[in-house]
Amino acid sequence: MLYEFETTLFQVEHLENFPSLKEQPFLYKQRARTLLQQLLQKTLDPLQLAIIHYQLGVNFLNCKENEESRKNMAKSLQLFSQIEDIENYLTYIQSIYNHLGFLAINLDDNETGLAILAKAERLGEYLITKQDCEKRPLKIQGGFEKAQEFYTITLIQIAQARPTSKIKEKVAFHCGQTMIRQLKSKTYELRDLILNCISLSDYYSGLQNFAQAFYLLLVGEAVIPEGKRKKLRATLQMAQGRVIGGMMSYCIDCIKSNQQNDPTLPKLFNKYSITFEDVNVKQLVFQPSKTFDEIKSQFRQANTLYKKAMSLFVLDGFVTEHIQILSDISTMYRVITFLEPDPNNVISYLEKRLDLLLPVFNSINPKAYQEIYEKLLVDVAEINNELYEFIVKFNEIDDIQGGKSKKLTEKMNKACLNAIQYYEKIVEQLKLLEDNQRDQAYYLSIIRAYLNIAKAQSNYFSKDKKIKVTYLANSLNQYKQLAEFINQQNQQNQFQAELQMCEEMIYILPSRIDRINQL
Repeated sequence: MLYEFETTLFQVEHLENFPSLKEQPFLYKQRARTLLQQLLQKTLDPLQLAIIHYQLGVNFLNCKENEESRKNMAKSLQLFSQIEDIENYLTYIQSIYNHLGFLAINLDDNETGLAILAKAERLGEYLITKQDCEKRPLKIQGGFEKAQEFYTITLIQIAQARPTSKIKEKVAFHCGQTMIRQLKSKTYELRDLILNCISLSDYYSGLQNFAQAFYLLLVGEAVIPEGKRKKLRATLQMAQGRVIGGMMSYCIDCIKSNQQNDPTLPKLFNKYSITFEDVNVKQLVFQPSKTFDEIKSQFRQANTLYKKAMSLFVLDGFVTEHIQILSDISTMYRVITFLEPDPNNVISYLEKRLDLLLPVFNSINPKAYQEIYEKLLVDVAEINNELYEFIVKFNEIDDIQGGKSKKLTEKMNKACLNAIQYYEKIVEQLKLLEDNQRDQAYYLSIIRAYLNIAKAQSNYFSKDKKIKVTYLANSLNQYKQLAEFINQQNQQNQFQAELQMCEEMIYILPSRIDRINQL
């Protein structure tokens, strides 16, 4: 029976790892499940039963059958508790706790899930301490490597459910230690290793340890075979652009607050917490940018990396990645605008952002990519809003003269009309929400959309008196309707500033209309 048990588990592992078929993604996993269920009927050994139920729990979870997964994991845990030499099988207990914790959190039962994960965390700490104290290989299934791997998974799940800085730090440390051992022993799955490099890079970039963050991505590149795994390489290039863009944004904040010469910045940027002796990648040294020219150099570096990634992540086939890259580049244009001294360049940056986002916004299917579509809708609305507001100030546009530059006034009018159009679409989207979905975020979004529509209508310029008055009258009606909406929805306390603005404009706009009518 032992031979049949081990042989069947080997067959199950082979089937579980077999590439999925597009038409039947779970076909091989279901075949593996059949083997496990047949094996279940052939043994009465508690240990073998415990392992079979564990494997079934993993299988059901991989097939997105969560309740069946939970039942089998719970049964496996019960059977393992009957084993006398349980010490040798504690990694199974770790993994069971991880699965049960994940499944509870997935049902929005964070309290139960975190309690289970706390058991997994204590067990992982026990095994790691035991290894450190005994200084010899642990006699457990999978050894210390498996205990460390499951402990890292435990911490990641806790961090996702309860994201504190202390937990995130522990996750980063243990994830890094796991990667060091994997690279040293060459026992890693390439895709998993690359994704870990990117996750750690994002973490250290968030701490402003930008050299460490970029170094991790270079390590990822170094282990990819030359000319192979192009998608993984492009994913790393995308992440590299994100690190340089993040460093650029942080340097801009330092310049804005006059802290660009802070002597602690170089140390912060170049703090290393993890290095890999088994990979031929040198540590980098990044210097904080102190001038606008240096900021523009960082922009070009990040932009080049994004463009390399986008050469693979084309819209046809990689919609999510393609649009994410365009959004990241748009964000870089937005933050660099804060230091741009030339108003014409500011206008150019805003127009470039529209050139990036509008083509994809107009081409994607709103139903197939609803979340992406809604984000792009907000972005193009806000960019048009920023564009016309900036031109109004720069071009000194008023109700009578229409500004110093006819060309800029035309641009302003176009941006006004676009802003109105896109904010009206946002309002349409928000009105589709059910009453129980209308929380404070809903009210904030819809009130801001109404306000921006009213503002844009009041700023539209025309030498034709009737047209100008029509837009001002529309703006006045919009402010009145918004004030009524805020009062009807009992949102006066939450939106006092917005309500006051409406009341002021309701008072001011009739005078503007009368003045134009008298010309």
